[in-house]
This record gives sequence, C-alpha cells and structure tokens, in this order.
Amino acid sequence: MRTSRTTRRLGGAVLAVVASALPLVAQEAPPGRTTTLAFTHATIIDVESGRRLANMTVVADGDRIRTIGPSSSVSVPSDARVIDAAGKYLLPGLWDMHVHAAVPWLGDLFLPLLVANGVTGVREMFSQSQWVDSSRARIRSGRLVGPRIVASGHILDGSPPVWPGSVSVRNADEARHAVDSLKAAGADFIKVYSRLTPEEYRAVADESKRVGLSFAGHVPTLMTVTEASDAGQRSIEHLTGVLTGCSTREQEVLAEIAAAAASTKGWDSVGALSRAQAPGILATFDVARCTTLARNLAKNGTWMVPTIAVLHSISFLDDTTLAGDPRMRYIPPMMASGWNPRSDFRFRSMTAQNWATRRAVFTKQLEIVTLLHREGVRFLAGTDLSNPYIYPGFSLHDELASLVAAGFSPLEALRSATIDAARFLGAADSLGSVAMGKRADLLLLDADPLADIRNTTRIAVVVAAGRVYDSAARERMLADEQKAARSRPGSK
Repeated sequence: MRTSRTTRRLGGAVLAVVASALPLVAQEAPPGRTTTLAFTHATIIDVESGRRLANMTVVADGDRIRTIGPSSSVSVPSDARVIDAAGKYLLPGLWDMHVHAAVPWLGDLFLPLLVANGVTGVREMFSQSQWVDSSRARIRSGRLVGPRIVASGHILDGSPPVWPGSVSVRNADEARHAVDSLKAAGADFIKVYSRLTPEEYRAVADESKRVGLSFAGHVPTLMTVTEASDAGQRSIEHLTGVLTGCSTREQEVLAEIAAAAASTKGWDSVGALSRAQAPGILATFDVARCTTLARNLAKNGTWMVPTIAVLHSISFLDDTTLAGDPRMRYIPPMMASGWNPRSDFRFRSMTAQNWATRRAVFTKQLEIVTLLHREGVRFLAGTDLSNPYIYPGFSLHDELASLVAAGFSPLEALRSATIDAARFLGAADSLGSVAMGKRADLLLLDADPLADIRNTTRIAVVVAAGRVYDSAARERMLADEQKAARSRPGSK
C-alpha cells in the first residue's frame, strides 16, 4: 500500500497541508468546564418519543447529566451555575456525520465554529491519526474548542487514489494489510473509496469484520450499491451509486466505466465518461427498480448520509452568486479561491450543458432521498465540510432543513443528527438524547425546532462535554474565528 506523505486536497482547493510548515495556533477555550450546571424551567425535546416535556430542570455534574425532573420538585445544588430556560427548548447537541476538519490550522478555525453552531460531535471522514489525536487532546485540555471526534484516519482507495494522502492499495492482500494498519493507528472505522476494485473492496469488508471495525464511505465506482450493501457497508455517503442503481442501464453503465478504467488512459478517462452517461441514466430512471433497491438497503441496515448541502453546492458551482454568502467571512481566502470550478480538477472541464445536467441530477437525487426515506432507509445528517460553500456548523442546519423539504418531519430530521447518530456509533447509552447519566452535550434554543426545523439556528446556549458557551461566549467565538479566517495562510 502507498500513502502520500505531504499533501491532500480539500474541497477542490489544492491545500498544502504540511504539519511542520503551518502554525498550530492554540486557542484558549471560552468558559471552562462547569462543575455543576442547572437548566431550570426548560422544555425538553425528547428526540426518541417526540414529546415536549415542559417546565423541567436538568442538572449536570461535570460532563454528565445527573438529575432530570419537574422544576417544582428538583432541588438545584447551591453551587450550580443556573440558566433560566423558561420559554426555551433543550435538546441534545447535534452531530455532523461527515466532515473534514481535524486538519492542521484548518481545525483551529472550523472546530470552534462547529461548537458555536451547536454541533457537539462529528464523524471525521479523512484526516491522519496524529492530527485527530492532537485535536482530541487539545479539546480535552481546553486549549481548543471543539466537538467529540469519531474518525477514520486516511481514506482507503484503489490505485491510483483520487486524493493524495489516501492509503492506496493494488490488490486484496494490500487491502487487508491496510485495514490492519489503519486499525493499529487508531481508526474508529474504515472509509472505503471510489477506485477500490471489487476484489480489493471485498478484502476490506472481510478484514474489517474480522478485526471488529465497520466500514463506510463511497460505493466503489466499479460496484453496485446492492453489492456494497450486501457486503455490510455501514453507511453510503453522497448517494454514491444510487442514481445509477435506479437506472435500467446500471450494468451497461458499469461495464463502460470498467472498460474505460482498464484502457490506456485509465481513471483519467472516467470523469468525462460519467458526465456523458448522466443524461442516459436520468432517462432510464425506474421507480420500481429504485424501490427494490431501497427495500434492500433498509433490510440490510445500510444508512444513508446524503450530504444534500454539498450535492447542491457542486451542482450550482458555476453560479457566481454563491460567493456572496455572508458566511464566506469564516472561510480562509486561500480555501475560497479553490472553490472556483476552474480551479478544481473535478469540474474545470465541464461545459454549460454539463452543469445543466448536473442540476437535473441533483433534482432527481432529492426525489431519491424522499423515496428511500419512505421505504424505511435510515439517514444521518452530514455536510461534507471543507467542500465548496459548506460552512462549519452553519451548513448542518441547512442539511436538516433540506431533509424536511425532502419529506422528513422536523423530529425525523433532528433524530438524524442526535439519537440516530448515537445509535449508528453504538453510543446511544451515553449520547444522543437528554437523559440521566448521559453526557452533557446540550443545545438550548430560543424557539421550538419541532414547529420549524429552522429554529435549530436560534441558539441560546451550547454545552459541549460539560463546557458552557452562552450567547456572549458564542458571539466572541464567532467574531474571533471570523478574524482568524482572514489571518490564515494565503490571506491578504
């Protein structure tokens, strides 16, 4: 197996992320861990039952919830920091289940912004073990504000890999050894990627199961969604392969791609071929076939992380008005410059017709999300942070709104970022809901998210691992990170 040692690409921007060359700026956390914290007179959102529990008091000791009960009967400790939550709504902190943030210098900017937006946990989908370990240690010590991190470490891809910095394998034996090495380095799961051959992929699946790791990520380009689901892939990101799986041309499309990948031009020819195939795939979309696919995904317990926010942004990347989003103030100029489609190897050769087709694909993908949800496929909220026009923490709220627009109830959308994220991670005994004994990862809102999912943006207080960030602290964090974005490498 082979690993690029120095660089990786994020969001199409060619970022020279060399740990020894870029500063790791230590940031002092806002208020430190509170020994005892009490929310009084809150309305708890029970994300499991969907009930609103009015006039409740929640007492946390350190980073654990110790007492929950009616405010009339709960005795608040005399040394507690008391937050009057009358008229407000208390729910578990949110999870973004697809980010790229535990990276030198970028993490110093993005991890605090996630917390400021109520995101208290993330699934890191491409980093390096030492970067993840460093981020976790600094967050635990209070030197950096950040969420809990569950991480894959390197991507595991075929040869040549799509992204520098991936672990690249050339056969089944290398694939098995790569799984072992990633586990030894501390990977919480294996992220599979697009250029794994079916033989390599099956070796990854078998070895992951043998060593007790789940595997998730892209459906390899040379495989079907059904094959990946049947092999036990835990989650599928970005709906990879699903639209093709809903087409009556699926086998023909895969055969054409396999022939192109095996040609003298290799994988370099596949991008153009895929763009050429898209209109035919759209024209042969079959609802009955898609329904059968969905039912198989539901039967196998394969989760979907559609990352609707990034599917939208990369479908409208030629729209210059995107750069006018006020949240661009939190994006370092060097990164923002890479969001020009002419700067990204994935998009620079696209024509106006290609962009029109991509937007048609996006519309169909939204229909597919609705269909999969209707057939009982389980979903997780993720944004693909670090890709174009995805904003740390902010875009997760967009993702929840997009799920509701696709037919989810506000409660179902909330579950995708709370209790269902915890269940997926095998951590529902300690995370994902407001319950006694669980971790004090909490979000206090000024308005009811069950009435309007956009109310998740009306944040009053965030509690991450027992540390309290009230409105004043959050405003300081947002101001500090806006300033920090302008001072990052490449800024003027």
